[in-house]
Amino acid sequence: MLKRREPSVFLSERQFNSLSKIRLPIPQLIILGFFSLIASCSTQGPSRTSDIYPDKPKRYGEKRDYKFDYRKDRLRTKEKENEPLDIQPLLKSIADLKGFADDMDPASLEQAIKNQLAVMFKQDPDSPVRLGNFTLTHGRLVETLEAFQILLQKNLPQEEFNKKVSEEFLLYRVGKGKNKKVLFTGYYRPVIPASPTPSTQYRFPIYQMPREGFHSVKRQGGIRLVGSNSGIKQIRQSTENWRNLTREEIDNKGALNHQGLEVAWLEDELERYFLHIQGSGILEFPDGTRQGVRYQGSNNYSYNSIGKKMIRDGVITTSQGSMQEIKKYFAKNPQDTSKYLSQNKRYIFFSLTDEGAIGSGGGELIGGRSIATDKSIYPAGGLVFVKVRQPVLDTNNKIKSWKPISRFVIDQDTGSAIRGKARADLYFGTGKKAGAKAGHYHEKGEVYYLVKKN
Repeated sequence: MLKRREPSVFLSERQFNSLSKIRLPIPQLIILGFFSLIASCSTQGPSRTSDIYPDKPKRYGEKRDYKFDYRKDRLRTKEKENEPLDIQPLLKSIADLKGFADDMDPASLEQAIKNQLAVMFKQDPDSPVRLGNFTLTHGRLVETLEAFQILLQKNLPQEEFNKKVSEEFLLYRVGKGKNKKVLFTGYYRPVIPASPTPSTQYRFPIYQMPREGFHSVKRQGGIRLVGSNSGIKQIRQSTENWRNLTREEIDNKGALNHQGLEVAWLEDELERYFLHIQGSGILEFPDGTRQGVRYQGSNNYSYNSIGKKMIRDGVITTSQGSMQEIKKYFAKNPQDTSKYLSQNKRYIFFSLTDEGAIGSGGGELIGGRSIATDKSIYPAGGLVFVKVRQPVLDTNNKIKSWKPISRFVIDQDTGSAIRGKARADLYFGTGKKAGAKAGHYHEKGEVYYLVKKN
């Protein structure tokens, strides 16, 4: 069934730019915006390239069609998209925010900006992007990041830094409701034991996407080998059939067996499932070597939360819906693992990579400095200031307390369950500590987008 799309209201780039030069009361701004309406535009993001299995994954912005269904799935409920967008300029930003204090090291922020700019320099500066009800250009986003990068390098005292930010940038608070709140969840990059070959210990494969079109085929010892240079014939594989395979058909019925699609084998079925949810990870092989894997594509199915299903069935409570608690349940009830995992028909395919975690916007993610949002509403490469809470861990990676944080982040990613104007996903980094924070994360906070004034 097709999703119903609500009409969207945009200001032109020229009209948007003019707002930075005019100081009007909010009622007048609303009236100005009303008489500046233009035809509504589609919110459909770029589509993913049909070259689905390149030797090196293609990057965002290389003049190809990308589809923003992307890679990550989440345990949280998807937000409905049937509410009108409501993004308003803040005219008293400093008073509202009480400054722009950043709780992380400046070097990590500069690196996040550098990573994203490296990708955005390859994009058409005149191509439009969306920021809520407004349209901007890639060039405007690049100018924003460059100007902020220069400001950071001045190493100004906090009071002077606050003043410069207020003078040089427009600020927009986004979110939902009277208080403009955004729900934050978390994700990370797990390190998972794996093997390049199957065994009794490593029994659970992760797959690359099936190749489409003609395949060279031969048989050896009754086994069909795919892609052989000495194949005796070619067969055509349907471009659609494999995309209609469910998790049950692939993992439990062997629908992709004997096709040479295995990237590696894992020793734990549940770890494989959560790798699908996170969308990327690091495989640690028995000899101590490590290899990164990243999202390559998915089948045709939408994400379905097993946590919600388990809560409805009464096997866990709402407070036990975190990744850690779900793992605990299956450790005590292994007979239920396949039953519940198969409820989520969506399946993720992976490719090997030597790069770090790469967001849908093409830039490498930095733990604590990168967020994922709905790319039909917010732009890849947006400069963002957030205020929210974060867990504090003890030496055993258990949450001992929560602390407020405020920091600048870069909007670099998206996710299949990150939908709507009031959702964001904070990237926590790699490893167990990051996983301990991300797995329990479900906090409401404040989100502000910054745009350089003309």
